[in-house]
Amino acid sequence: MAAYKEFSYYYDSLMDPDFYSDYLEFIHEHANLKTVLELGCGTGLTAIELAKEGHQVLATDLSEDMVNITALKAKDEGVELLTETIDMCDFALSQPVDTILCLTDAINYVLSKKKVQDVFNNVYEGLKYNGTFIFDVNSLYKCNVILDDYHEKNEDEDFFFSWDVESDHEGGITHHIIIDEDGHHVDETHRQKTLPVKEYIQMLKKAGFKSIAYYSDFGEYKQECERIIFVVKKVRD
Repeated sequence: MAAYKEFSYYYDSLMDPDFYSDYLEFIHEHANLKTVLELGCGTGLTAIELAKEGHQVLATDLSEDMVNITALKAKDEGVELLTETIDMCDFALSQPVDTILCLTDAINYVLSKKKVQDVFNNVYEGLKYNGTFIFDVNSLYKCNVILDDYHEKNEDEDFFFSWDVESDHEGGITHHIIIDEDGHHVDETHRQKTLPVKEYIQMLKKAGFKSIAYYSDFGEYKQECERIIFVVKKVRD
């Protein structure tokens, strides 16, 4: 599981703000947000907004650069927010929380099924009863069709950006990102892996979850979508 490095500092410029607004609305519809842990928080776009609303939020990421950016942004905006560098495959909370989030395909960077199972086990233990786990994954359709041999390039006098994606047509993709700006060079490769929906459901059940729902791009599930969002609750027998 690789962590973002220099690319972390360009991440926000490539993201769609409307997407995060839609996601926040979805989260409010499905979760009790009093205490929140976010795994793979990135640059804190969601965590900071939730903290602004008065929720107690711990924003975590494997990338120390991402965590540092989140902490600096929160400080600049006068937001009280806890941050920590942790591996979602190996963590334990001192106190359970109401909601755990793992958004924008962060879990797709966990490449082995065993490690994904570890994440689900850790999340189950970290939730209060009646707590909610919301996570999303890239769909198989996105990995095998939409992103198959995908190329994007932006070049002008002061800035160069290229993003190339290769698919193995089995749910695995490799991203290659190059950025050149003012003498600063970024060259990073990241791998992701997605699984069939039924496998995620089996693994969630193995972790102990019994209430499992899933959606496509904030709406009714369909196979030909880009993102599958799971809403999972820890309930008593």
